[in-house]
Amino acid sequence: MIKIAKRSYVAALISTFGLAWISPQALARVEETDPSVSYTVGWTQGDTSGTWSGGTAAVSTAAGAQATITFTGTSVSWIGGRTPQTGIARVSVDGVFVSEVDTYSKTAEIRVPMFEATGLANASHTFTIEVTGRQNASAAGALIVVDAFDVPAVTISRLQETDPSVSFSPGWIQDNPVVTLIPGVTTGFTQGISLRTWSAGAARLSTTPGAQATFTFNGTGISWIGARGTQSGIARVSLDGILIAMVDLYSPTEQIQAEVFAATGLADTSHTLTIEGTGQQNASSQNALIVVDAFEVTTSGTRHQDTDPAIAYGPGWIQGNRDKAYSEGAAAESNTLGAQATITFTGTGIGWVGARGPQCGIARIFLDGAFVEDFDTYSQTEGPQHTDFTASGLAAGTHTLTIQVIGKNPLATDAWILLDAFDVTP
Repeated sequence: MIKIAKRSYVAALISTFGLAWISPQALARVEETDPSVSYTVGWTQGDTSGTWSGGTAAVSTAAGAQATITFTGTSVSWIGGRTPQTGIARVSVDGVFVSEVDTYSKTAEIRVPMFEATGLANASHTFTIEVTGRQNASAAGALIVVDAFDVPAVTISRLQETDPSVSFSPGWIQDNPVVTLIPGVTTGFTQGISLRTWSAGAARLSTTPGAQATFTFNGTGISWIGARGTQSGIARVSLDGILIAMVDLYSPTEQIQAEVFAATGLADTSHTLTIEGTGQQNASSQNALIVVDAFEVTTSGTRHQDTDPAIAYGPGWIQGNRDKAYSEGAAAESNTLGAQATITFTGTGIGWVGARGPQCGIARIFLDGAFVEDFDTYSQTEGPQHTDFTASGLAAGTHTLTIQVIGKNPLATDAWILLDAFDVTP
């Protein structure tokens, strides 16, 4: 007999509110409207142009405009948005300049980590975001978005619906700029251009009863990024084979890249999340559409971006690649045979966050100088922010992890290896 006493109570709650249980781990989010966040002149608060955390965000294009959060803790993460119209910000901690952050992205990425400061003393700090008025050469604007802050910083990866860890039963269609047009987020599937700003530019849609999408992941939390609207239906959500929620996705207003389900406080191990179309709909809804746009996975450990000074790059690497929805917007890449990159870290475990795709190659992995394995990152579909390799149970102390480009699968179109980030477990 399966005991789900706690979860059955939770299921009753989330069938009403559309979200899973809230654990203490989920209480780290500080919205941009919190009194601990102050703004100079030049900001517009209450922006509702996206499905922001808490419903609103603060935005600015005014050079010199600053937003500052005062917090107590060892880390903080700025949650914002990247689009083709967003610009470059300056970030300071305790009044000391830390970095410039280019928030440009080819696709709109809503409610995502922009920059995190870690390794701080456990004391009171200030974290300041300053608008520069400058922009990437490819950007169409210099807008900066302040949506929220996570205190402490939470390690989050956004995996797209095209990730190889996501499988779909029959009954789903792909909506992206070269496949389908959805006149009303629901009916009339025809060839054309998508009108929706899906994460990474694409999503899967279904109105078929029984159609399932299953995502396998390792982590302590999971969010389903989908859509709500007048055409949206009711989905059945299961976690590790246990029914958790009936999620009603109807909304009188359209919400794209919305977090429609979340579960936190999970055991730090492998899990499966299954989303199933029921063919049912709210009495006010016009259809039973279900959208799978992306998944956000929360993992343990501290994230080190590809620009971290602990990473040493040999010849052949290109940094600042922004062609996909990478962690904090950019990744390093190489297709040069023999090119190596090494991170020096202190801890008992590490995860290499890279990418999978048709153009991705084979990497040789060394831990503390010893060969571990050759890993093929080829996949038929794109998978930015995919964790390609993990090592755990290491002796506490200093270690090195080396990634080397060695070639490609015969099916791959190229030999690109991506270094997006590393997640280090203390």
